[in-house]
Amino acid sequence: MTDKRGAYWPWLLTLALLFTVSANVVMLFAANSDRNGSVVEPDYYRKAVAWDSTMARRAASDRLGWHATATVERSVAGVASAGEVVVRITDAAGAAVQGATVTATLIHNLDAGHPTVLSLREAPGGGYAARAPIAHPGRWEVRIEAERAGARFLATEIVDAREGPREGPREGPREAPRRP
Repeated sequence: MTDKRGAYWPWLLTLALLFTVSANVVMLFAANSDRNGSVVEPDYYRKAVAWDSTMARRAASDRLGWHATATVERSVAGVASAGEVVVRITDAAGAAVQGATVTATLIHNLDAGHPTVLSLREAPGGGYAARAPIAHPGRWEVRIEAERAGARFLATEIVDAREGPREGPREGPREAPRRP
């Protein structure tokens, strides 16, 4: 007669190995799948090769003494999401920089594979603004480029998209349900 008390150990070991291999295959697939498009910095190799000239442009931008602040406001109209990006640029004395050509590249953390490039127009009251498709609330990276009279300014701002005023009629406050 044979002893069958330890017969389950080979099966447990086999199940543990199968679970480990399956988990690793799932992790490998998840790490290599590209759900949001390519999230690699566009043209990263050229940018890496041109690192010295990029740093020289940043140093020249820093010598201007300009500062930028950006806001991303999300307002929802029906189903389509829209919003506005406002960039304010000031010089070293704190005065608004006017008459510049300004572009902004918006990158959302969850959708980095789809950056949005905007040409901003000079807005009344100072600053530069543009309507933008702001589909996601949350954290946005705003890469700002401004050029005026041969001077080129570069800045990157990390901002949270805030909910702006909703377009269209607003509902009033709702009453609490009455109990009999």
